[in-house]
Amino acid sequence: MRVNGWFDGINVWKIHTLGDLIFYVLLILLGVLIFFLVIRRINHNRRPDVALKRVARRLKRLGGKGSQVYTNFTLRTFAGDTPFEMLWVARDKMYVVKVIPQGTRIAGSSTGSTWRLGGSVNDTMKNPLPALENQRRALLPYLSAKGFEEIMVEPLVICADTYETPRFKIDGFTSIYTYKYLGAWRRKFPLARRLFFDVDKVCALLEEAMLPNGPAK
Repeated sequence: MRVNGWFDGINVWKIHTLGDLIFYVLLILLGVLIFFLVIRRINHNRRPDVALKRVARRLKRLGGKGSQVYTNFTLRTFAGDTPFEMLWVARDKMYVVKVIPQGTRIAGSSTGSTWRLGGSVNDTMKNPLPALENQRRALLPYLSAKGFEEIMVEPLVICADTYETPRFKIDGFTSIYTYKYLGAWRRKFPLARRLFFDVDKVCALLEEAMLPNGPAK
């Protein structure tokens, strides 16, 4: 059996010459190398710190002029110290954000203790919504006491797995989106101009009360 193109003159089922052998060995090695690089890239993108930075860069661009994204910090307020994974200060409102770095079949409920991330029953994560609500409750009175009681604070969950587009079904919660479609989400929910506030002043107030947990913002 013979095929045209790169394999002209080479028998697919039999190796007749040293050149044939070298060609097939190099072809196999190339395939193995490509497979290794793809898997390495997927695993790198699934690292929590890498996913967090990738999402933070995207959100900052979508938040309007002056938008800021803070990661891995503790906010010291009247309610005590509250840890945050991500806080997004957009031009019209603020978001307490949970990034899911790995998981392509995310399922659960707003009241359940855990969410499933894939096909395996052991592939789970703790329901992030109670922590996001605690962060929201810590922010609102702090902002109100500083004269920014009009600022809305909403929870947002982002599925950031790049292996394939994640699918999700969280009963009782709709503010969950994939990293790939954040641009489409912003077009569907554009910045509300009537709610604009002084982002610089708000960020300055937040930074006064921040204690670092890990990587800088």
